[in-house]
Amino acid sequence: MRPSTVIFGAAVSVALLIVAGVLYSLSGDGSGEHHRRSVDLVRQIQLASSDWSAEITRVRSNPFADFDTLAAFIPQMARLKQDLTDEALRIPDLPDRITADVQAYLNAIEAKEERIERFKTGYAVVRNSSRYLPLAATNVLQLAQGANDPVLRQRISGLTRDINLFLATPTPTTEARLKDEIERLRGDSVAYTPDLANALANLLAHADVLVSRQGPTEELFRLATSDEIADLTDNLVRSLEFERSRADLATTRYQQGVLVVIGVLIVFWALLALQQRFRSSRAAATAGQQEPSVAAAPARAQPSLVAPAEQALGAAEPTPPPRSPPTARDREPSPSAVRAAEPALLHGFVVQCIAGTLATSTDEIVGRMEFLGRTQLKIHEALETGDAGAMFADGANLKEEIDSIAAIAQNVRQKMNGFADLAKRLESVTTATPTARAARSMISVNTCIEDVIAATGAERRASIVKSLGDIPEIFASEGEFRLLLAEVIENSLLAVQDLADRQGIVKIETAQKNGDILVTVIDNGAGIAPEMRMQIFKPFFTSREDAIGIGLTLAGHLAKQYEGVIKINSLLGQGTVARITLPASIAGP
Repeated sequence: MRPSTVIFGAAVSVALLIVAGVLYSLSGDGSGEHHRRSVDLVRQIQLASSDWSAEITRVRSNPFADFDTLAAFIPQMARLKQDLTDEALRIPDLPDRITADVQAYLNAIEAKEERIERFKTGYAVVRNSSRYLPLAATNVLQLAQGANDPVLRQRISGLTRDINLFLATPTPTTEARLKDEIERLRGDSVAYTPDLANALANLLAHADVLVSRQGPTEELFRLATSDEIADLTDNLVRSLEFERSRADLATTRYQQGVLVVIGVLIVFWALLALQQRFRSSRAAATAGQQEPSVAAAPARAQPSLVAPAEQALGAAEPTPPPRSPPTARDREPSPSAVRAAEPALLHGFVVQCIAGTLATSTDEIVGRMEFLGRTQLKIHEALETGDAGAMFADGANLKEEIDSIAAIAQNVRQKMNGFADLAKRLESVTTATPTARAARSMISVNTCIEDVIAATGAERRASIVKSLGDIPEIFASEGEFRLLLAEVIENSLLAVQDLADRQGIVKIETAQKNGDILVTVIDNGAGIAPEMRMQIFKPFFTSREDAIGIGLTLAGHLAKQYEGVIKINSLLGQGTVARITLPASIAGP
């Protein structure tokens, strides 16, 4: 390899490695981990809030419960809020809407804390009045009996009964009526003896607390135990999970980019080596042409299918001089004539196939590497605790995890070996210099079929049945169209060549239907399995060791160039039907 080529390759390699390094650094920014921790903190806050609400309910239902358990939640909430604030600040490029959602969430937690404090204060007074109201009423009733005042006894009994009913079912009407009765009793108390007046004042104070503060205290309880925090938690978790998925997707794409860059580097050196090999071959061929033999001159004058195919593809061979119209014998091509057009088409097409194959393989490798990372973390934690036989959270033990790592590593090695195999396959692809876009003209489909049958030696390899209908000429490249037909017909010939129980038959039909031009190739071969039929158009997929695996892929690519399509139906043990459908618009320029 020339020194200049080595320097060029090294420069390109350094540039690609720099790109890979940048992508790798971007994939490890840890933004996804900050999202996950934030989500965990939000869920912890929501769980603590639910426990807090349950404790408030317990305290409210128990007249003798203290409030110390409610106060114990305050430092826990303060710590969780601070952790969430710090973790959210570590997320790079966090959208403003999510920042606002986090702040609104923290504000809702603080509002709940305030409501609980106010509830504690108000409920302590209400609970105290509820406890002492019956005692105060009994004292007043005894003093009223001693004073021989049955009216006061009746009013106190009615007031106590109405307050109890109000506490069970508070209504604005009952509240207004009780407040009026309390005020009337307070005004009448000045006419009673000092002992009775003081007892009545104590009763009315407790009654006033229950009537005036019971409603606001119950409202604070309702707000403190509402589902507001749970609803905000769901919304915030969805937003953070969405951002985390975006961050994980970006990380995965960066990792895929690293693998793609490495794959491109491998393919680059393979193509560079092929280019040098081609230059060496062309130099040797040029040296050999400087000593032409006498027998070589008439050989170049022989009519062949190669010349028209190369002209159709824009090859640089000189155009032969005009001659009389060819006879059927003159038009009979050599077996390699159709394949002569293949090298010029393969260059750009193979590169496109390589890109798709690498992208698919790197997706799978990235998934395997992510699993290895998670498994490595589990094993590291197990070894740190010293319990190597402990069970993991998902039920797998240490030995199973190590076995899974070995299996995944083997799969990754197979994928990398696939890259190496791809490079070897490329060595079998011709290194002819790409030509310009193939020239198009009006050609006969039926004539192209006859030429391909002769070029592939089809009639010597199988029983050929032709049913060529009356179809118009099409505007296409003769070389490209012969290559398209050759790939489809060759597959049928290969399918019937090894039949042991019956004679191989290949039927070729052409017809015009509903404005479309149809070319159908039918064989009675072994057929194609359904799982293989889904992959026959994929690049580099083949069931034969001596094949590259781009024949039908190239045929589908050529058909698509003419806005056509190839459909293949097959039954195991019965044969295969391949149909090329071309639009009617191809029948003219």
